[in-house]
Amino acid sequence: MDKFEYLSVLTSIIIGLAIANLLSGAARLIQLRARMKPHATTLCWMAILFLANIQIWWVAFERRESDEFTFFAFLLYLMMPIAVFMVSFLVLPDLGDEDHIDLAANFEGNRPWFFALLGLVPLVSLVEEWANEGRLPLDTDAAFRIVFLVLTMIAAGIRNAHFQLCNAIFALGGFVAYVAVLFLQLR
Repeated sequence: MDKFEYLSVLTSIIIGLAIANLLSGAARLIQLRARMKPHATTLCWMAILFLANIQIWWVAFERRESDEFTFFAFLLYLMMPIAVFMVSFLVLPDLGDEDHIDLAANFEGNRPWFFALLGLVPLVSLVEEWANEGRLPLDTDAAFRIVFLVLTMIAAGIRNAHFQLCNAIFALGGFVAYVAVLFLQLR
């Protein structure tokens, strides 16, 4: 086992737990459908988070040829899957046996934390790239991350449900386009 394989195990566990939570939450929503009103914003963010977890894991493959691993660089890198893991838990309420599940109230109650943690992902990604290369990249990838970061900061402060739905739809479309343009093949 080389260094990359060894370190990728922890990353894979964190991402796997986040995906497991999203998938089990989706299945639980189906089971409890009679006790809840669907909330399109939550469903869009669940889809985005599922894709984000996979994308973080997918891009981690680019590190396979690196021999330069330090504890603090790895810790910085781990902040991305950890943040997405935490947001993957915040997107859904505890789906116990309540009489009524309010997805909209859960989203609104967690909105500031949700977007603060989600904003860490592109921020950490940019900081990590700057730390590794000594400069901020000026490319399509960096532009997307900066736009996504700005949108998370704006969305954290806006309570309007219509805005949040439009933002989630825009983010889903933008994230799918981002992956389609930049990450369809392993590099």
